[in-house]
Order: sequence, then structure tokens, then C-alpha cells
Amino acid sequence: MATPSKPSAASRHNEMNQLSASGELRTYSKSWFAETMDKVRSGETPYILCNPVCPHEIFEALDIPYVPNAWYSGLIAAKRQSAYYSDVMEEHGYHKGLERYMSLPFGVVLDDDETIKPWGGLPKAAAIVSLSNDYASAELANHWDVPFFGIEQPGFQNLQANWWEMSRWQWEDLDGTARIDLVQDQMQAIIEFCENLVGRKLDIDRLRDIVETVHEQEQCFDDVRQAIVDAPKLPVRLGEVMSLVMGIQYHRGTQWALEQAQSFRDEVLDRVAREDWVCPNEKLRFMYVGAGLWQRLSFFAQFERDYGLVFARSNYLSIATDGYVRCGLKDPVRALASRYTCLAQQMHAPPMGPAWAVWEAKRHRIDGALQLDKGRGSKWIAKALEAEGIPVLELNVDPVDGNKWDDDALSAEVTDFIEERVLPLKRS
Repeated sequence: MATPSKPSAASRHNEMNQLSASGELRTYSKSWFAETMDKVRSGETPYILCNPVCPHEIFEALDIPYVPNAWYSGLIAAKRQSAYYSDVMEEHGYHKGLERYMSLPFGVVLDDDETIKPWGGLPKAAAIVSLSNDYASAELANHWDVPFFGIEQPGFQNLQANWWEMSRWQWEDLDGTARIDLVQDQMQAIIEFCENLVGRKLDIDRLRDIVETVHEQEQCFDDVRQAIVDAPKLPVRLGEVMSLVMGIQYHRGTQWALEQAQSFRDEVLDRVAREDWVCPNEKLRFMYVGAGLWQRLSFFAQFERDYGLVFARSNYLSIATDGYVRCGLKDPVRALASRYTCLAQQMHAPPMGPAWAVWEAKRHRIDGALQLDKGRGSKWIAKALEAEGIPVLELNVDPVDGNKWDDDALSAEVTDFIEERVLPLKRS
């Protein structure tokens, strides 16, 4: 079995010129996790292990701590322990094909060595809430003998390519009453379980306030996206943007998250005002489509020196406002149900995913794209971008599994793509 390793100096994020918000996020996340897990282990509070695409706001409204499994997988990957915990799962009989993005926490739970677990590991949760096809989480719930709530996302019936133009105010028309009804019924079951767990009823007014706070937070992210779109050069690196967005999203609806999003926005706008660019010699702009390369976010910055290439766009910042915001909160549970009928589908499935990717590429002045080849419409997205004259390189890697990462090979593959496909188009 592989030995867990520490990142080399060369592979660590370049902390020079990072936003202050990034350091604040790291400090807060580690402190919050330690304090919360101490309370869980002492029996003071239960917690929910959950998927990123589920109603965190409901847990927040009931004061139930939650840990997103993808966030913890990202932590494992960032600590260069993903290969180790992948091997742990295989030693326990779980196959290599099990998606690591959601399953790495299971490897931590299965491991007997308590001394190396990221931030002390994961105690037993009161329940797991995820998508119904998250088989790793369902297996972990079975291992812990706790309830598993698998949210079904019914297929789209009203396929609107330009869905982002409807998602904020016309979400009932976009997502369909029957589909929203189905997801809302599932959320009601989650609410009832959580109410019984903590012995109190959901305060609908508090939930509404939390969702409104989320909207304020997402507006800050939209301001950052617009600054990146409008600025002549890139003011903040993609890896840092992705870390900040997701770290804040996992605490969304809290006052801390709102203030952190405001700080993030204000720092980026200040950089634009001062013309403080990450790559003054910027010549090429790429976009990234797919789950974050959490084990090597600095990968996105390594082509700046030789090619003046920056990564200006990923799904993470853009989905924050285009996908999360649901205005008109007479019934906040229903608004959340609308969001979770489609949050993943609209980023990937045709015609929605391809149309969104093309729209975003044009706004961000994109010259080329890297995409994780993970199915879910990726071929259609690549085809749509290529049709607009934007070359696409599909990376056959896992976002978190260190066993499937070859830095030299991937760097060479991207270099060849730049030289052979992107630069000739740029010169023509």
C-alpha cells in the first residue's frame, strides 16, 4: 500500500500574491472542522455527511453541522493522501472504478491508522444525504448503519438551452412543477428526519433569511466573474478562485460566508483597479470544464511563464449565480427543490451544458479549453466549443486520485495541445 506523502515544495500552491481571503479561509476551515468534530465526538451535537448538491441551507436552519464529502475528498487530495486511501479501499475489497470524488472519505473511515487522518478523520455521522447514484456514500451509510437519503433528480422535460436566463426568476417554468414537486417531497422527508434528530421544528422564516443571505453571497461571486470578464487581464488565478468559491459555498448562508465572499470580491476589484495582474504578459486565455483538480490546483498556473497562458473560467464560480440563485422566496423549501432538480444536469447535459459553456467561453474571451473526460455530456460540450473555433483537450485523469496523476505526462500533453492546436489558430 502506498505511503501517504507530503507535497513537495515544487507542487505546493504558490502563496506569493495570494488574496488575504485565501489565508482566512484556510484558518477558519481548519478551526471550524476541529471544533465541530470535537462536539460530535463528545456527543454534544450530531452531524450530517452530505453531497455538495443537496440542501445545506436546511441543515443550517436547524443548527445541524454538515460536512460535504467532496470537500473532504478535496482535503485528502490536497494533502497528497488520495493514493493511500484509494489503496485502503482496494484492500477492503472496493474496486478501482469506484468514483474517488465521493468515496475517499470512506477510505479514511476504513483505515485503522488514526494518526494520519486528515484533520483527525471523520466520526460517525447521524445520516448521509447525497444523490441517489452516489453508491460510495450509500455503502458508507450501510457501514455506519445510519440512514441514507438519496435525492432523485428527475430528467428534464423542458429543455431550455439558455437556462441561465430563466433560472433566477422563472424557475418554476424552467424546472417544471411536477419535477419540483418530486424533489420537494424528498426534502420534506429530510426535514422531518432532521427535526426528529434535534428535537425542534424548522423555522421557515429563518430558512428564508438563510437563502436570502446565500443570494447576497452569490452576488459577490457574480461581481468577481464580471470583473474577470471585463478586465483586460486576469486579476486572480483559477486555482485560488476555485478554492475560495467552494470553501465559502460549503458554509453558505452564514454571516461568515457572506463576509468572506465580500472580502474576496473587494480584493479582486482592488486588483483590477490597481492593474495588478497574475500574468502581465498574458496572451492566451483557457477555460476549464469539470470537477476541480484538487490534488494539484497549481497545475493551472504553470503555463504562464512560457506561453502567457492563464485560466480564466471554471464551472465553480459561474454556477454560483447561474445555478444557485432562486428569487421569489415565498416558499424557500420549494425554491431549494427547484435548485436541486437540476444543479448538476444543467452544467453538463445537452443542450444545456454545451450552450452554457459556449456562452461563458465567448464572454471570457477563451482561446482553448481543458476538460475532464468524465461523461455526463462532456463530448457534447467539447463538440460545441470546437464548433465555435475553441480547441478542447480532454484530460483522462481523476480530480482527486493521486494514483492516476502523472504530472510530467499531463504537462507534456497540455504543452503539445498549446503548440499544435491553440497557437496556430491564434496566429491565423
